[in-house]
Amino acid sequence: MDDSPEHLRQAIDAELKSLEKSALALKLRRNALAPISRLPPETIVIIFSFLSLPRDYVQLLTGDEQDNLAWLPVSHVCHRWREIALNHSRFWSHIDFTALTLAGVTEVLSRSKMAPLELEANLSCVRWGVARFAAFQEQLVAHVSHTCRLSITAKSVDLQKTVDRLVSPAPTLEWLSLIVKDKDRRPIGIRARIMVPPNLFDGSAPRLSRLQLDHCDIGWTSPLLRGLRNLDIQTLSLGARPRLGEWLDAMDEMLKLETLVAKFATPIATVIGKGIPEPARVITHPSLAQLHLAGSASDCAFALAHLVLPALVAVRIDAIAELSEADDVRALIPHFARNAHGPQDHEPLQSMIISGGPYLAEIILWAKSDGDLAVRNPVTLLSAMLTARAIFTVSGHSWRLGTDGEILDATLAALPLGSLSGLTAQNSAFFPESLWFDHAARWSSLERVRLVDAAARGSFTEVLSKDAPRDGPLFPSLTKLSLVNPLFSEDEDDLRDMLIGRVEQGVPLEALDLRGVMVPIYMVQLYSEIVVDVQGPEFLVLATARWPTLSNWSRDMALLFHEDANESADVDEDSDVFDDDVMMNPWFHGYIDDEDEEDGDEDDFDAW
Repeated sequence: MDDSPEHLRQAIDAELKSLEKSALALKLRRNALAPISRLPPETIVIIFSFLSLPRDYVQLLTGDEQDNLAWLPVSHVCHRWREIALNHSRFWSHIDFTALTLAGVTEVLSRSKMAPLELEANLSCVRWGVARFAAFQEQLVAHVSHTCRLSITAKSVDLQKTVDRLVSPAPTLEWLSLIVKDKDRRPIGIRARIMVPPNLFDGSAPRLSRLQLDHCDIGWTSPLLRGLRNLDIQTLSLGARPRLGEWLDAMDEMLKLETLVAKFATPIATVIGKGIPEPARVITHPSLAQLHLAGSASDCAFALAHLVLPALVAVRIDAIAELSEADDVRALIPHFARNAHGPQDHEPLQSMIISGGPYLAEIILWAKSDGDLAVRNPVTLLSAMLTARAIFTVSGHSWRLGTDGEILDATLAALPLGSLSGLTAQNSAFFPESLWFDHAARWSSLERVRLVDAAARGSFTEVLSKDAPRDGPLFPSLTKLSLVNPLFSEDEDDLRDMLIGRVEQGVPLEALDLRGVMVPIYMVQLYSEIVVDVQGPEFLVLATARWPTLSNWSRDMALLFHEDANESADVDEDSDVFDDDVMMNPWFHGYIDDEDEEDGDEDDFDAW
């Protein structure tokens, strides 16, 4: 008998392992007696699935990106839960190729079995070798038959090579997103594009309902467009912009379409700025509920003139003026107004934001009384847009001073605003008094006004300080005034005179909100002698944030539009550089700032 220390240690280790196995078996038996263990695996799977809600619900509820492995911690609770989680193929159906190593992708694909897959890859922010890129393509081709969602963002040359290989049918594909993202050495406005091949998925994707194409040209007779419910198509090349007839034919084939985003992707207008001739053919689209058009004012008007949209509940038009006198915008306004509210709407337009600048005009409308109040900063502007009934932004790079005010005036005159109860007005340069006078009679229900910047405040207080017209005071329902951002200086007396004037006219203000301005306490006390409810800042406001608008988008699009008009036909489609905004991409995991480095065979950014 061997009594050496080493032998004794081995015997003790063996006994410990035996005890551990016995303890594990006892724990399993004990856990089986818990009430939750009586639930069948199918029920537990349903419970686990709530930890990984579909991404749209996660973003809607929290504003955050989905954590596709949010369910994984449950596998650490007990043996039974681990077995259920690891063996349920649906939990392994989402694969981000740029977040996993090749081995990791292979393991997840094996666990997913034949479950419908959600595949995504952002190749614009990684630098794969030839072998890794080829493996990625092989995996896509091998599994496209049971892929339900596919999203690829890549440099144009890589994306073109990838889509050219996807020639087998995709019978379960529901969502497809193809985005070109190149870092550009070329002039702004000249962007690389790809051509969606006619034989993509062999023309067979019968369940495809959502398609996003960014800088990807597609033939308008493509069978992929039929049966869509959501189409987001952005910035087609001039050669891929459809002719009117083929665009109307395509729209006639997409009568299930509920959402359309078309940025520089509609037919090019035959006439600029002289109004749209009476259309010979009009498509009545029965299901289109949300429409977003961006492009030249003439192109937007041209598209709208050929559409009748009885189900529309949200419209956004981002227009670029080509004419210095803005005649093209004036031709667009009636078409926007016709779609901004219609008989299908259950509530009238009740609140609004109007904004402008030397070359910009912007209107946002809600069919609820407090829609504009939700906007306080850029984040709240974006969330408030989701509930807006209509949005109209327009910019003109060569407008004369005051054109923005004329555009606002003409647009407001065309809109049904008789039920307007809340208004936010902002203009950093010029806000004509005539705008208030022209619309005061129709805005008799206006109860609340919020003024941003000195120009809007100055013109409003000046108008209300004048003697009441013969037919009664302007804005007779106005009870609350809020001021945001402007500094108090020589205008203090004008505001006080206006408040006194309202009292004398028999329509005094009931509330004055000064929380957003730099105002001394003594002024708050002075106004309190005129207005019952005055809210002043709780502390001294040392600085104020710039008021959020959509106009930066309009200005950027104007620059893009006018440079695209001179786009060169000689475009380097094989540019090997990253897009400037790659660092802002939510799927970004790594970056090499070395434009001359050759691609090797290493997986530089792989992480399991």
